[in-house]
Amino acid sequence: MEAVKVEIRYLDTVEWQQDTAHNFTIGDEIDVWRIKTADHLSLIAQLIKLLMPDEIKRAERYYQEKDRQRFIVSRAALRTILGRYLGQQPEDLRFEIGPNKKPFVKTTGAAINYNVSHSDEWVTIAVSKTGVGIDTEKIDRSFAYKEILADNFSGDEIRFINQSNPEEKFILLWTRKEAITKLTSQGLDERIKNIPCLDGNHLTNSNIINSPKAIKLVSFRLDSSNLATLAYESKDAIAIQFRDIDLTSI
Repeated sequence: MEAVKVEIRYLDTVEWQQDTAHNFTIGDEIDVWRIKTADHLSLIAQLIKLLMPDEIKRAERYYQEKDRQRFIVSRAALRTILGRYLGQQPEDLRFEIGPNKKPFVKTTGAAINYNVSHSDEWVTIAVSKTGVGIDTEKIDRSFAYKEILADNFSGDEIRFINQSNPEEKFILLWTRKEAITKLTSQGLDERIKNIPCLDGNHLTNSNIINSPKAIKLVSFRLDSSNLATLAYESKDAIAIQFRDIDLTSI
């Protein structure tokens, strides 16, 4: 087993830039995109045309209409954003399943990594040359979080959560554990309790996080009710660009 460094920090402020200022090239930075589902409901009939038949079937399996709409916006946004990076039409992109069932987009050009998360009214998409994982969660103050603390968090983490504003602290730490598991495609299993998620620098075993590579986590707010965490593989800090996209322009 290897010792792996995990660095975790929280951004107090985030500046969201409009997509019109971006040239959609795969540079050295990581792009984090934010899409608000409610702003695109009038486009559902147009957006669904960008999806493949299997994606449409997945959308139809959602019981609640709001979940179906969010899925359509999420997939259309992913196709639109990746299409711009790759110089392809959104509907022409093809996705395949890689190791540990992690999806990837087929391309003959530069490698592109991405990850998607959605919660409440938001969809978040991380795009980078390096491996990325992202998780977004709504701060649900009615959720019975105390029932799952012992199985999923260490003693220090539980003490941190049980300070002031525990519901928000629970969601913050949960997004961090989720972001790592999405980055490494390990899924939520019995190792989750040992995945570090408090601010600062940590050393953990490579088998705990399912990766021999150093990992950095950056947490931030989408709005007053939603938190997100980005995880990426790198020994050094990578610049992160936070971007809004409006699909009404497609």
